[in-house]
Amino acid sequence: MGNGFRENPAKDSLKESAKDVNGKKALVIGAGAGGLSAAVRLAYQGWDVTVLEKEAAPCGRLGAIEEAGYTIDIGPTIMMMDDVFREFFAEVGRNIEDYVELVRLNPLYRLNYQDGTVLALPSDMKALLDEIRRINPDDVDGYLRFLSQIHSRYMAARKKFIEKPLNKLEEFLTVDTLTGMVQLKTLNNMYADISRFIKDERLRIALTFQSIYLGISPFDAPSIYTIIAYVEHGVSGVWYPKGGMNAIGKALVRLLDEFGGNLRLNAAVQSILIEGGRACGVRLAGGEELYADVVISNVDFPTSMETLIAPEHRGKYTPKKLESMTNSCGALMFYLGVNRRYENLDVHNIYFTRDYKETLDQIFEEGILPDDPAIYLYAPTRIDPSVAPENKEVIYVLVPVPNLTSGVEWEKELPRYREKVMTKLEQADLPGLRGHIEFEKVYTPHTFQQRFNLYQGAAFGLAPTLLQSGYFRPHISSDEVENLYFVGASVHPGGGVPVVMTCGKLAADLILKDSGDQAVRWPKTAV
Repeated sequence: MGNGFRENPAKDSLKESAKDVNGKKALVIGAGAGGLSAAVRLAYQGWDVTVLEKEAAPCGRLGAIEEAGYTIDIGPTIMMMDDVFREFFAEVGRNIEDYVELVRLNPLYRLNYQDGTVLALPSDMKALLDEIRRINPDDVDGYLRFLSQIHSRYMAARKKFIEKPLNKLEEFLTVDTLTGMVQLKTLNNMYADISRFIKDERLRIALTFQSIYLGISPFDAPSIYTIIAYVEHGVSGVWYPKGGMNAIGKALVRLLDEFGGNLRLNAAVQSILIEGGRACGVRLAGGEELYADVVISNVDFPTSMETLIAPEHRGKYTPKKLESMTNSCGALMFYLGVNRRYENLDVHNIYFTRDYKETLDQIFEEGILPDDPAIYLYAPTRIDPSVAPENKEVIYVLVPVPNLTSGVEWEKELPRYREKVMTKLEQADLPGLRGHIEFEKVYTPHTFQQRFNLYQGAAFGLAPTLLQSGYFRPHISSDEVENLYFVGASVHPGGGVPVVMTCGKLAADLILKDSGDQAVRWPKTAV
């Protein structure tokens, strides 16, 4: 692949020996987190793997904009569940520290409320309880009660659902899984669940806004997603990879190279080839046909069905079915390079609105641009000057907005809404921001649809509603076509980089099982 990762002869030896294990070939459509995760694992097992990416750079939303001396993450920016990343590297005989430098953040993030309250959530539990006590002393006991009941729910979610393929009904209808469903207690929503323990509205918001990581309102998200706050506060904390989250994507590309995998850029796939009910390859946009034993689509699941697979092989996923599924919200993104520093920012900053529920209802129920935009601002230069020129700042701004089913006319609305967002930021922590911008890119839901193939411009894929979770979410293995697999945020187990990487692991394991392969474990001493 020509990426220059040949400095270790032992790694080259491993690469060549891996190729000789078997002659089986896999084609992966899309070089996102899920596709690269599956590709690396199969290449490690000795498969001949080729990843096909339609863009000029790999990693999809896990990539970066690298221009004018700035490196700005495109999509994910908050790293949690670091154990998933560490285990991924360990399971392919690598040490993550040799690829990515990880820093644990303290505070986790800085929450800014309209009443002037600022809550910087510490990573230390004693300090966190002190912050809760400062906001509302009566909620300390409620928060501890929340923690006491959430751990068993987190373990049930992770071990009985997230880390299981749940591809077949018999895998779902087991005593273990059905017991797990009872443990999850998913019959109310996140906000209602937290409200059982917490009385202060500001703290309720602090423990439920995380649903936006998945593109769903906390008033609609199943209550089990309160585990996200628990993971941040009590399990893993929040981490920052030096260089940004795109460093994870670059590390996956490097691993693929080390294990002999191939990455083809500017290689758009037109269709998946299916013969006799089996996937056997792909046809590229230019007409070239490539053949393999298995095909893995890392294209957003509804888009895969709509554009890559012939209608007779889509099963229940007809156009009517796809249109009826619930998608996540869209995202309006501003990627800014500014010629000054804003010292009062943290790495992760959130600016809430006057009315939390009204804003979310406008996005998810009414399908209109909120009167008062909620804003997430990421400023990695706070701890990593390498991502911007000296004395300059990366400012990444994400505003949750309706997806493309809303009918928002972006060409008309964007200039007006940009001014609204900039005004809110300037009145908060970034005085004079507009006068200091020297680099700017803007992505709307149209960008996410066109560049990243996200159905309806939904920035986070299919929404994780109760009836679109677990067994009821699109499956990793095709229900209709043999040797065809899907990975990404819109299939089980769902969204978020660590969960999508788990999806890649599940896909690779299913492929090995379905093909009758014995998993090979190369000795770690070899690398």
